[in-house]
Amino acid sequence: MSSSSKSLPAKIFAFLSSFGLATAVLIMLLLLTLLGTLEQAEHGLVASQARYFESAFIDRIDIGACWRALALDGYWNIGNVSLPLFHLVPGGYTLMAVLFVNLLFGGILRIRKAPKTIGVIISHFAILFMIAAGAVTHHFAKEGNLNLREGETGDEFLSFHDRVIEIEKVQADPAAKRSVLVIDESMFHDLASGQGRTFTHESLPFDLMITGWKKSAEPRRDAGNSRSDSVDGYFIQEMSILDESGAAKPDEQLSSACYAIAKIKGGDEVQNGILWEFAAAPWTVTAGKEKFLVSLVHRTYKLPFAIRLDHTEEEKHPGTERARRFSSNVTKISGGNEEKRLVTMNEPVRSEGYAVFQSTFSSGEKEGTGVKSSGFMIVENPADHWPLISCIIVAEGLLLHFLMMLARFLKVNPWIFAFSLILAFNAAFALAMWKLL
Repeated sequence: MSSSSKSLPAKIFAFLSSFGLATAVLIMLLLLTLLGTLEQAEHGLVASQARYFESAFIDRIDIGACWRALALDGYWNIGNVSLPLFHLVPGGYTLMAVLFVNLLFGGILRIRKAPKTIGVIISHFAILFMIAAGAVTHHFAKEGNLNLREGETGDEFLSFHDRVIEIEKVQADPAAKRSVLVIDESMFHDLASGQGRTFTHESLPFDLMITGWKKSAEPRRDAGNSRSDSVDGYFIQEMSILDESGAAKPDEQLSSACYAIAKIKGGDEVQNGILWEFAAAPWTVTAGKEKFLVSLVHRTYKLPFAIRLDHTEEEKHPGTERARRFSSNVTKISGGNEEKRLVTMNEPVRSEGYAVFQSTFSSGEKEGTGVKSSGFMIVENPADHWPLISCIIVAEGLLLHFLMMLARFLKVNPWIFAFSLILAFNAAFALAMWKLL
């Protein structure tokens, strides 16, 4: 049967499983890796990663930054030149999704099933598992920071990206248990100017309307009192999400803001306020004798254990002020049990699904306290060990394929030869790891 007589689904399957598509995707990924690495020199890791690897489509390429990263400005300075792509070129997220489909169709479903190809099929499956790990990490991993001074203990961390609106009743008794209502960002991030959404709860004596959400903004004084959206002489001024070089700012550096309107239940009283995540104090809503604090903050996550910072120190490169190594001696406290651990920049503490990395250090001199402190990056990743597992499976698959090909060359039973050697290799590897650990 000629290829022209194939049905449309068959043609689509053939295209998605083709070597040509795989080659094109890999070339595009190689190009994105090159561009992202070059732009990283000026825009930083977070911004470059967001533009090239985490995005579905790419908005532009900073030609000037890439040119300078290659040190070509010494021959010809082209200045700040950007190539707009108008979100027409696929980013790393889209390319990895296409590669996943291509490997599934071509490397698992379409490939000829035979003893010769079993190792290749296992390796393809492991690569699919690795891509899936990246997707799970991107969508479900939680990342945040925990700052501690020496002697302090903490069991909560603030998210880098997730914002919430918290409503807390002011308690007359300072020792009373806190009770906080939380509105997730997903419920108000689409409320631009002129759009509003009302939130209510039976425990609140007022309904809260959120409107005018801006991802990057700050309150400004309404000098002429001419704006209709000003609250107590201030309005929300939207700011650019790009820095001076034109690169997108990291999400954790943006300052979000919105308008809030509290409508007291059972009456006509209305109180207006501005919520800004960098505000010095929460907005206060008064309903009768009760007061409530309303604030826009980064989401707080609870750790299943507590961390006490016992001692932290910084090592610098000789003769410079550049940090060489941060390290912290901490005590992990869980259920009354204490465990001494060491956290460094490249050696995190892993426990109960969480990884604690050393990220920053402060001697306390700039703050005027003289007390050393450490900043820890906390990561909860359901797919934390999936890349390691997939690498092991890839190695096993390729080893199986090589040994079976070698067995046929030596004219011995490929199954007995391959599996016996693999078992021996695995036993030796397990013994070596046991000795090291």
